[in-house]
Amino acid sequence: MHTLWNFFVSPFTEYAFMQKALLSCFLLSLSAVPLGVFLLLRGLSLVGDSLAHGILPGIAIAAIFFGISPIPLFIGGIAAGLVVAFISNRLSNRSVIPEDASFTVIYSLSLALGVLILFHHGTNTNVLHLLFGSVLGVNSTMLFLIALVCFLTILFLARFRKLLLMYCFDPLLFQVAGYNHHFLMASFLALVVANLVASYQAIGTLLALGLMMLPAITGRMLGRHYRQVFRISTLLGFLGCYIGLLVSYHADLPSGPSIILCLGVQCLGVYVFTMRKN
Repeated sequence: MHTLWNFFVSPFTEYAFMQKALLSCFLLSLSAVPLGVFLLLRGLSLVGDSLAHGILPGIAIAAIFFGISPIPLFIGGIAAGLVVAFISNRLSNRSVIPEDASFTVIYSLSLALGVLILFHHGTNTNVLHLLFGSVLGVNSTMLFLIALVCFLTILFLARFRKLLLMYCFDPLLFQVAGYNHHFLMASFLALVVANLVASYQAIGTLLALGLMMLPAITGRMLGRHYRQVFRISTLLGFLGCYIGLLVSYHADLPSGPSIILCLGVQCLGVYVFTMRKN
């Protein structure tokens, strides 16, 4: 019993950085994972991928001028993500390019630009930190920003959850009812960007989408009703983060990839289980 306590609990009772890491993962599971469920229901997973990579140039430029300072990096990432979303939307509206294809074009350019900026101006430590994250290095400022994003996301979902579900399941009815889908989707995508930027410290820009989408995909396979999907996805997100933090701590591995690996194993395990059951 003492050995189990040392393995599963002691890291979070003895070290403040592990407590901050666990709290940040809990907050991100509450905010980012439900947004991932909506992206999945609406068939916009590729859009999430595009935005996750599109924030990199803003973070990279902020890192050049301000170093690894949470607030400038946060602002730079959100600015870049919103620009990517705006340009992609304009491309899809004014050409024959579908929305998902326009996002692919812009995110490819954004990712390439961000990586070039990092490798030309950044140190190896900065490059690895921004690309793959380090949840064990979450400080009080970053934790506050994550909590703020979580709070705003929960407020938005509490107010517009039903409208988002209507838009996901029956967009024609949504438009016939006279709702403004442009405002709704713009606000939703802005929150997706904010959650991806908030996740970069923990997971890194290249892996941030995994925290948002993997639990959502797993929950979709397990839940029969959309309420079940949201609850299961959020719980699985937190469980995967918890196990990933333990793996990272005890095996001395990078925290971001460890968390995503655990979430991926969850997803594949549920897929195999459901396939065998059927």
